Amino acid sequence: MTPHDNHPDGSIFLRAMEPEDLELLYTIENDSSLWDVGTNRSFFSRYALRRYLSEQPADIFQSGDLRLTICRRTDARPVGLVDLTGFNPIDSRAEVGIALLREARGHRYGTEAIARLEEFATGQLRLHQLYAYISTENNPVCRQLFLSAGYQEVAVLPDWHFLRDDYEDVSLFQKIFEKKRRKICR
Repeated sequence: MTPHDNHPDGSIFLRAMEPEDLELLYTIENDSSLWDVGTNRSFFSRYALRRYLSEQPADIFQSGDLRLTICRRTDARPVGLVDLTGFNPIDSRAEVGIALLREARGHRYGTEAIARLEEFATGQLRLHQLYAYISTENNPVCRQLFLSAGYQEVAVLPDWHFLRDDYEDVSLFQKIFEKKRRKICR
């Protein structure tokens, strides 16, 4: 995916991670305010993240994961990351994750990044559905982002995530894309 195949009229584009994204990755991974909504709960060194960047697999079919950088179209400045994880080509689904720099929040970059990711997931990967796990009570901004993007809350998982000395419920949000009938050759 290159900047040129993402809506030229949009405010962002998605691209593969580059070594130059080290500071973006360092800032996001070490933002302790994001630890409550994810699975990371410790600091990462630049050395560890540099190794992570250099070892990024080029093929989601190989690794099951894809991390893309969200960049502003005006100056190509990175403002966040969007992920597909748990990619399952047989069941045609993957989990979505998104993280924006603090100063990039509230500018609709997240909404547009989810839309661009969906286009890639359905067009290139032929995915049938995307899903996200979101705190039921402690992440209202993310809940609203996915609801406004057409995801439905389909389940609540009680005591799913440990947060500050207690367990919290997590909601499963899902978006199913149009079914395309496949012709079976006999």
